[in-house]
Amino acid sequence: MFNRFNRNMNSKADTNIYLLIILLLSAVVCYLQPKLIIPALIIVAVTYYFARRNLINKEIFFSSYLDNIIRNIERTNHYAVRKLDIGMAVFSKDGKLQWKNELFQMWTGKKNLEGKRPEEVLPLPPNSFELLSVRDGEQLIQMEGRYYKMRYASVQTQERAERKDNLNTSSGLMIYLTDVTDFEILRQKYGNDKLCLAYARFDNYEEVMRGMSETNIANVNGEINELLSKWAASQHGFICRMNKEMCLLGFTQSAVLDMIEDKFTILDRFREVRSGNHFAPTLSIGISCDGLTLEELMQNANKSLSVALSRGGDQAVVLKDQATQFFGGTSTVAAKSTRVRARIVAQTIREQMLQADRIFVMGHHNEDYDAIGATIGMAKLGMSIGKPTIIVASENNEYYNRIAEVMEKKNIILANEDAKYLDIVLSEDDALKLVTPKSMLILVDHHRPVLAASKKLLEAVANKIVVDHHRRAEDIISDTILLYLEPSSSSTSELVTELIGYFDDRLEITPSEATALYAGIVLDTKNFAVQTGERTFEAAALLRRSGADPNLVRLLFKDDMDLVQAKAKLIAEARMPLPGLAITVLRNATRDTKSSVLAAQTADTLLTIDGISVSAAIVEYKDGFLGVSARSDGTINVQIIMEELGGGGHQTVAGVQIANKRARDVEPQIIALAKTQLEERDSNESNSVARC
Repeated sequence: MFNRFNRNMNSKADTNIYLLIILLLSAVVCYLQPKLIIPALIIVAVTYYFARRNLINKEIFFSSYLDNIIRNIERTNHYAVRKLDIGMAVFSKDGKLQWKNELFQMWTGKKNLEGKRPEEVLPLPPNSFELLSVRDGEQLIQMEGRYYKMRYASVQTQERAERKDNLNTSSGLMIYLTDVTDFEILRQKYGNDKLCLAYARFDNYEEVMRGMSETNIANVNGEINELLSKWAASQHGFICRMNKEMCLLGFTQSAVLDMIEDKFTILDRFREVRSGNHFAPTLSIGISCDGLTLEELMQNANKSLSVALSRGGDQAVVLKDQATQFFGGTSTVAAKSTRVRARIVAQTIREQMLQADRIFVMGHHNEDYDAIGATIGMAKLGMSIGKPTIIVASENNEYYNRIAEVMEKKNIILANEDAKYLDIVLSEDDALKLVTPKSMLILVDHHRPVLAASKKLLEAVANKIVVDHHRRAEDIISDTILLYLEPSSSSTSELVTELIGYFDDRLEITPSEATALYAGIVLDTKNFAVQTGERTFEAAALLRRSGADPNLVRLLFKDDMDLVQAKAKLIAEARMPLPGLAITVLRNATRDTKSSVLAAQTADTLLTIDGISVSAAIVEYKDGFLGVSARSDGTINVQIIMEELGGGGHQTVAGVQIANKRARDVEPQIIALAKTQLEERDSNESNSVARC
């Protein structure tokens, strides 16, 4: 049809050519036969008349044809605008509605829409017009109980200015609405009915059952089985017991959402089981709703359980929509009395060291005494088997400087076997030059890449081992050949002290090494006041027998007058926004170890005040960074609070450093998170009293 149309539109040019040929032929004939001039003119005139008439008729026909096409297109557009299941609206450059179709007005359920902005017509946040005009896109909205897919696109418009030569170009907005309620309900139903798998583990089974009679053991097992079975049934799920400590459960995703809303109160009910047992049982749950296959779903659930256990247990870890959520973990981590794992880890470390050609040992940035002691202990293991060993340290570290100052003041001269540590401490740049494909990096007292003393070395060395006592964070160092996290331990120095004994039973700890490890334990336990267990005191006793000097450790922990005065000022300026919570702020601080130590010691001191269960010392650095040191008496889990801000730590000791933030930005979050835990603690205590 269009080819024919094009040919007909070109017929005018063809007719002119034909008339020209006839005219030329007539002229030739008249020239040869002059008497034929009059007949030739008549023939030419008649031919021109009919050709002209035919051409006019064709133009009229095609003009009518085009008018008909245009009318059909207009009818189609009119029908699409009026009848198709799409709501449409046009907003001018100032964001005011200029035009809409009937369906758009009917779906919004509002009248007199002209002149209103998108956020006044649709369920959108303020100033949505400016945001929607930047980039075309789509989003799901809900109105009057129905779901709509909203597509939006900017429209370039031109408006003539006062001078005729000037045109102002601006962006309007076109919005299309499509009713997707049926699809969305189906999608939600699929999401709600989606299978989620969970592994649940009785954390401290051996400790709870130790020393109990067979009757009491059977009673505890029976009560726990009944509790878990009723819990699964109440959520319309299934339970399959795997062994005396572990079971597999299945739930729908909607049931998991209910558990999240309920904050996994099953953890509290599990701890309340009492049938002759002296220790409160604790439960760890790993749930996964992500996985394309059942095998992948089970693997992710198992990983979630591993995360829960590595964070100290007594908590639930949920993997959903590629995000990990943590619940519980408010109880004190019970130390394991068995040392089987420590022995296996020590043997594994020895095997890996023997395969390496060079060993690097590194703590976290701005190492404290725990990191320094653990670093020296792990370096000792490497050197004991004849491997070249290097300690990578942060530059201008306050703790290293303090050690050097005390040694100089007391005129302490290291023995030859201890003086070698001074020669193997290197900076980041010097250490990077010695890295080989077979090098091994041992990271102590941290397991997050952001905390490493040297991020470049962390990336350069492929073979990595992590030894840490902090609860597992979400952004853990990946691709490790061994991950030894023991949150029940008081410190990494305690872990390393145990590893030395199992690494080689003939390996002796020198007095200087013992003092360094002892200082690490004293630091993290606040002089054996928090996070201590029987293994902590056994490690300390071993170090004392090896020659650890408590007097020297006491000298290391002495503060100068300026620090004491600054701490007293911060304590005086502290306030209590909530009963049980104390917060103080250090402003305009230099970003160095001294400021960090000041914040940590201030938070520790605030916790000694009667009525304070949780404290936070906030440091505003001059370079725009912000640091928070949080402490707890054990009834509140400050690790959970700091994780919400991007940090981590322990149940009683945690912290975070954030870029481009001020105290006013994080204080409300700390208060809200602490309030939630304080209310849960008070509620649990009230329930316990009521049951008594």
